Amino acid sequence: MIVPHITIRPAGVGSFRAKLTFMNQIKRFFGLAVGLFGLLPSGAIAQSFDVAGTRAAGMGGAFVGVADDATALYWNPAGLASGSYFSLVLDATGKPAVPDTGTQGREQSSFFLGLTTPALGLTYYRLQQVIASPSLELIPTGVAPPNRNLHGAAEVRLSSLTTHHAGITLVQSIFPSVAVGTTLKMVRGVAASQLTAASTAKDAFDQESLPANGSSKFDLDIGVMASSPRLKGGLTLRNVTAPEFTTPERLALRLERQLRVGMSWMAAANWVVASDFDLLVTHDAFGKRRDWALGVEGRIGSRLTVRSGFNSNLADSDAVMEDGSARRYSAGASFAVTQAIFIDGVGAAGGDRAGRGWGVSGRFVY
Repeated sequence: MIVPHITIRPAGVGSFRAKLTFMNQIKRFFGLAVGLFGLLPSGAIAQSFDVAGTRAAGMGGAFVGVADDATALYWNPAGLASGSYFSLVLDATGKPAVPDTGTQGREQSSFFLGLTTPALGLTYYRLQQVIASPSLELIPTGVAPPNRNLHGAAEVRLSSLTTHHAGITLVQSIFPSVAVGTTLKMVRGVAASQLTAASTAKDAFDQESLPANGSSKFDLDIGVMASSPRLKGGLTLRNVTAPEFTTPERLALRLERQLRVGMSWMAAANWVVASDFDLLVTHDAFGKRRDWALGVEGRIGSRLTVRSGFNSNLADSDAVMEDGSARRYSAGASFAVTQAIFIDGVGAAGGDRAGRGWGVSGRFVY
């Protein structure tokens, strides 16, 4: 791992002091934010933080400290302050994790449309997650033994939550090189859940569509970004109000609060190394989630940008240490059609609990 260092020269005392001031601001703000946000209780069901964004997926989901195009509206609203002057992104992704055996699995996808300027952003995105779990609880704290009938089928809880987010993002500088962004949004949630007989999660997902119920709630996301010429640090709190959406059978599916910190470092000209870490534990079909991501992005030539990343669920200690099923690796690339228009793609593969992934997007950046 390459660690940035500061070389002190007599002629650069002012620059050195500026860097120390910048780092102290990061430490002071992050310490306060983590202390406050850590008091917030987590919710009941989550749509994965890293479900949206093709470019972010190519970096393994390490994007909170990068967030320099319109997908910052999702990843870190404060990134607008140090990102492109104008950005328009149209993006779609899918990340299934459905093992061949067992009755646990998830399918998730996203569609994103965003437009940004340095102080204002407009966005619409749709997130969908369907989970299958052998437990009768919506979020298992442990794997309950399934109730099987004479034909070998288990009683599986199949739950679906599709959310449509329409929001406006405002950004304000609070310290030199430190900005805060807030996305105010209306969320339309369509929730469904029912018990079904299935021998595997795959069989459960093949069932006919579930009876669903829709409702609308207000929510907001908050992001912080501290920037210097080569180093950026970000913090994002999503789903602040943890809105709940009720199924026709009166079960509540709640969007969990998600708190993630990220750093990025300009290691060389046109090459960025980034890392993200979840500060709150969330849940999915396989149990607890606390992700750590590491990614790199760099330009090769005038038209091609490549990226790669790694993601691991540190809360799933057995899967991380023993079989690696909670790890996922990704690789992606961007092609510059013109100086301002980019086509992005990504592919990802991992263990049974991490799943696979794909994404495509078009970006206009000025």
